[in-house]
Amino acid sequence: MDVSKSPIGEFPLNEPTYLRVKRAIIGDLVSGHFVPGMHLTIDTLTSRYGVSHMPIREALRQLEGEGILISIVHRGFRIEAITEAYIRNIYDIRVGIESMLAHRAVEKATDDDISELRRLHEELNTLIRSGKAMVASRENITFHNRIYGIAKNPEAELILEGRTRVVRTVADSLGGYTPDVYDRVVAEHEKIILAFENHDPKAAGQAVFDHVSAARDRLLIRMAHNEVLSQVHSSMSPKLA
Repeated sequence: MDVSKSPIGEFPLNEPTYLRVKRAIIGDLVSGHFVPGMHLTIDTLTSRYGVSHMPIREALRQLEGEGILISIVHRGFRIEAITEAYIRNIYDIRVGIESMLAHRAVEKATDDDISELRRLHEELNTLIRSGKAMVASRENITFHNRIYGIAKNPEAELILEGRTRVVRTVADSLGGYTPDVYDRVVAEHEKIILAFENHDPKAAGQAVFDHVSAARDRLLIRMAHNEVLSQVHSSMSPKLA
């Protein structure tokens, strides 16, 4: 395996190193540098990413917990395939938790909360349409986290964060937002904000359900188009919309 050093991303410098390593491993899997069945060792990854053993170990531990890696005694870790079933299962978790949090957030939101969400939405719209995909991706996380934080359910947020980082990294590794989805994403976010402004919890939950479901389908199509999905009998058309 080529162990030439690889950058570990353009994400914020204050992000923990193990999370940057985790993103880099997923990025290498998406790009085809790592393939299912390949064995990874701490020394190999230390050489590739130019960091110490400690963040490598933590990144590997988390990826094992998320089903991307399997620990092999005395041989490091084996890479598992990213399948359509895996992506769908993670999004099932996301859609259930996120729609619930949006529903609860509308019930608890103050006028100031709603005004802030409208501002964040408009700022994110500008970033999405500017073509700055990675910046927009980071701000999208901020936007959604602000919504869910209003619900005041840290336990649900913890579960959500732990099970969504892989799919977010896969999406970012495929380029983040692309011009063909700008208008759709902005419109989906607008429905969420309108539900808050109308003080309609049910509409907010449904808007988030629809938005996350659409994000799942967009990701699966892009993964199929880029031949990232493995061991899958995909029901998604590989043609980009």
